[in-house]
Amino acid sequence: MGSVIRVALAEDNVLLREGVSRLVAADKDLELVGVAGDLPELFGVIERCAPDVVITDIRMPPTGRDEGIQAAAWLREH
Repeated sequence: MGSVIRVALAEDNVLLREGVSRLVAADKDLELVGVAGDLPELFGVIERCAPDVVITDIRMPPTGRDEGIQAAAWLREH
């Protein structure tokens, strides 16, 4: 039996965030360790939960431009 993949989710749209959360939670090989609605919240989830995978929206608060790309670049560096 393989190990569970720890997933963090970042999405500012509540309906989409809830839907994807339920999909992840329904998969026995995945564990949803945290959700975020904006970039600062995502960084907090990453710091607290140390996920294996981050699923993120590209455009989120606070600016709605490229927060998901910023998060991916930060994750790659660290």
